Amino acid sequence: MSHPTAIRAFSDDIIFGDAEFTSLDPVEGEILSLALVKPSGEEFSVELETPENTPVDPWVREHVFPHLSGEKVSREEACERIRTFVGDSNPFLVTYVNQFDVVFLHKLFGLNQWPFRWLPLDFASMLFSAGYDPEKLFDADKALSRSLDIPRSEAHRVHEALNDARLLRDVYRKLLGGR
Repeated sequence: MSHPTAIRAFSDDIIFGDAEFTSLDPVEGEILSLALVKPSGEEFSVELETPENTPVDPWVREHVFPHLSGEKVSREEACERIRTFVGDSNPFLVTYVNQFDVVFLHKLFGLNQWPFRWLPLDFASMLFSAGYDPEKLFDADKALSRSLDIPRSEAHRVHEALNDARLLRDVYRKLLGGR
């Protein structure tokens, strides 16, 4: 399958994000960690305290917990740090599967505190539109990364929010023609 060499962006005022959660249940789940990466490469990462008695999916215990540092901040502190990093420009938030990231971030911020534009951008849809299988972004064989000539070391850990947000930025840049 032939792939287009580039896509065009509507705006450069974007931030790439990834979050890890206790489960994918939007009612009971909570954010464990969040990372944001600006197009410039500036990075932000935080781990959040989770309310007591929050159920944790066994898959999360096995695949996400090993990558957490354990240096947690309160939900209020996390929101303040996120707002500071994001700034006042009201950027678009780009996440890989935004139906989860955005729901949990709205749950974290509550009403009227959202630091991004109201409309999040779904990176999986971008990949699909550019002719790539969106389910292959984080595959262990790294075929998508190889096809876009994006180096990914064996040390790259999937389901570690900062690494995943960095990969979104790198792939996005390649889809824009390498800029």
